Amino acid sequence: MLSAVAVLLALTVGAVPVAHADSASTSSYATLGLTEVTPTTVTSSTGDRVTVRGRVVNTAGKPISDVSVRLQRGHALTESFQLRSSLTSPSADYSVSSTSRHVTGTLGTGESADFTISVPVNGPTGLDLTEAGVYPLMVDVIGTPRDAGTVSIADSRTLLPVLSLPASRTRAQNYVDPATGAPGAPLLGRDGSIAPNTSRPAPFTMIWPLAAAPQEAAGILGGGTAELRLTSDALGHSLQPDGRLGMSLQALEQLAGTASSDTPPTVGPGTTEPAASPDDPVRDSTCLAVDPDLLLTVTRMADGYVVTDDPADPEARTHDGQGASAAKSWLRGLTQVASRMCVTALPFAQAGLDSLRTVNDAGLARRAVLNPYDTVDAILGVKTVRGLTIPATGTLTDAGRDLLSELGVTSAAIAATSLTPLGADRAPTSGSASGRYRSQATHLQSYDIAISAAIGGAGLTPVVPAIVPNWQQPNLSGESAVSRRQAAAAALAFPMLDAPAPTASAEADSTRLPTTGRSAFIMPPTYWSPTVQDAQALHDTAELMLSSGTARPVPLATVVDELPAAATPAELDVPGDISPDAAAGYPITQSDAETVRQRLDRIDHMQAALVGNAETVTTPAEYLAPLRDDLLRAVSSASTTDNAVARGQRTDRLTAVGITLGNMQQAVSLLDPSGRYTLASERSPLLLVVRNDLALPIRVRLDIDAPSALEVGDVGTVEIPAAGTRQLQIPTHASSSEPATVHISLVTSSDVPLSTPIELSIYANAYGKPLFWITVGAAVILILLTARRLWHRFRGEPDPADEDRPEPDEEDLEQATLSYQDRLEAERAAEGQLDGELPGERAAGDSGPWDSGPRDSGERE
Repeated sequence: MLSAVAVLLALTVGAVPVAHADSASTSSYATLGLTEVTPTTVTSSTGDRVTVRGRVVNTAGKPISDVSVRLQRGHALTESFQLRSSLTSPSADYSVSSTSRHVTGTLGTGESADFTISVPVNGPTGLDLTEAGVYPLMVDVIGTPRDAGTVSIADSRTLLPVLSLPASRTRAQNYVDPATGAPGAPLLGRDGSIAPNTSRPAPFTMIWPLAAAPQEAAGILGGGTAELRLTSDALGHSLQPDGRLGMSLQALEQLAGTASSDTPPTVGPGTTEPAASPDDPVRDSTCLAVDPDLLLTVTRMADGYVVTDDPADPEARTHDGQGASAAKSWLRGLTQVASRMCVTALPFAQAGLDSLRTVNDAGLARRAVLNPYDTVDAILGVKTVRGLTIPATGTLTDAGRDLLSELGVTSAAIAATSLTPLGADRAPTSGSASGRYRSQATHLQSYDIAISAAIGGAGLTPVVPAIVPNWQQPNLSGESAVSRRQAAAAALAFPMLDAPAPTASAEADSTRLPTTGRSAFIMPPTYWSPTVQDAQALHDTAELMLSSGTARPVPLATVVDELPAAATPAELDVPGDISPDAAAGYPITQSDAETVRQRLDRIDHMQAALVGNAETVTTPAEYLAPLRDDLLRAVSSASTTDNAVARGQRTDRLTAVGITLGNMQQAVSLLDPSGRYTLASERSPLLLVVRNDLALPIRVRLDIDAPSALEVGDVGTVEIPAAGTRQLQIPTHASSSEPATVHISLVTSSDVPLSTPIELSIYANAYGKPLFWITVGAAVILILLTARRLWHRFRGEPDPADEDRPEPDEEDLEQATLSYQDRLEAERAAEGQLDGELPGERAAGDSGPWDSGPRDSGERE
């Protein structure tokens, strides 16, 4: 299927003798919208008339009388930029005018009138077409507002492609039979018809971009550990059936033959699936180019998402998104389409090559340029066509080319205005027939940016590539969808119809070829918005060109295979009338590039410290992947020409990533034991608790700064469980009882500081060297005393220290002869007698000391 072309400018046009108002005056009288142009492409088989239908609405605030309409055309376009500039040309350039047709006698204020005008293809009363090509076409409505003269009250401009022409008696008079050998028009038939020029068919390849400006809010961790946040719900609306991406998918489904309907066509016995034509050269030469960032975002949206109130704050308030169901349906439909079409990948989030070169990080560059193919393959279940990079801006600078070379990428597709073909003497020269070139080791496929702009003008919302100069940008605000669609289809046909005459020599051809040569490599704007009707018109136009022989289908894979043979040298250049910054997509500044490098370094170090295994919820790489993607989105080529807005979006993303990395560092912390810690002894361990609020385990170590009086051991690298705590026993040796202030910092195994360091005042029950020497002195005294006693004992001399002791009596000597058990029993017996003796009994002296016999009360008394 083919791209949509942008067209038309609401500018007033007039032809003598009617006065023509300027665009401002015209818009103040009426509005004009086309509803049909038939045929969309003139051929020898479409009849000899062109019919246009439309509606005119009086917006003048006063009646308009004698309203009529006519068609006017300009000369056939010879340069591609005229596809846009001709729509802003003065009315005098539309030199051929048909007869007018009456619309209504009076058009009251606010009233509308439908009209149909049908004019001959041949002859002075019609369009008077004489050869194939693309012609500017203006529909001019004339009227007489009250209190004013006859003027053009509204006009609409579009383009009319002419492949061949029907019979004409006037032209037939100029026919020359080739058998006579006389010179004549080679395409002119005996009946005056003009045949298509098939002498040099244009190789036709179509890229269908499928992308959206980055929508994920920055600073969200991956691996299913956090809810998806979007900066707005614009993507959710775009995925709806009536949204930009939703309608683009419907158009693709028509092209691929996967569109569903109430009564789907039968494919075979017992099947009712819609079938694609088994031989559709348009589909075969069209390749879907998908942004992997869009695929990843839509895949996550299908599981539900929220929309943030502040894209710069990853913890800002959110509200529920409404596009989860649409995302799921859209992704399912795209997967079916991709299974039947060529698919390739765009750079991730349209990352700018110049910005990537400025950042100068090989890993980030690979993630932007090489990894997208794997992402698209994994999500859509296809095998992408690889080897051709399509820069988002359509340009390639020396820095971007060098980046691609370092990544091993040797081919790119860029706009023809961003390169200059060089001859053998290195001087600018005519384009090569293939439109392919070589810049150092990089092979380039050129495409026409004016055609891209025309295609971007069709659809829901006209878009213009940033490298199209202002003078090639007609105002399309007043143009109808039909006029813009017609211009898009004509622009698509232009490189196929703009063929050299069949009798031209090869040398003559080479002097007039544009940079794109005879190539019809079609590249719509990245964010184009074709409707089903737009896509069908483009498909039908391309199909007509291919079937007529003016073009031949060339799949993208063939382009990639043939590009290395490109030998014509070319110099990379900045498109004319465009600033270098705009041409490069407003690349990142050195200051922001340094911020990106710092963020990448912190991400790398955090990932090195995280632990992933079969029991964790995700891997470290998946956990931090969204942050790396956020940095790629920060270097995305601007989706707006407002540099202030682009820089603001970049700053928001860098800020959010920085906040999340800071939060990750604070999520792993030491629990502060209130600042004072007492050791039970001089070698008691220091007990600390580390808490990890991250979703993955992390390896950490302690950096401890302690005074010399307190030796603190190294516990090495320890692993802290995910969403948990771990107690650490740190060996210590205090050599003083004086309080010691200890500073403890927590860092990852890869040297990333974590949380806030703590400060402890440690007290130890240790007295240091004085206690040591006291102990030594006591031991020496004990040894000396023991030696003294032994000396006297060995000599049989009494120890003078025992001289004040009394001599043992007989009882002591007797006790000394008893065993320990006998002495114990005697002591127990003595204690029992003493316990049974009453007070006063021993004083009476009537009985022995162990007598405990009973007494009556009288005896007691």
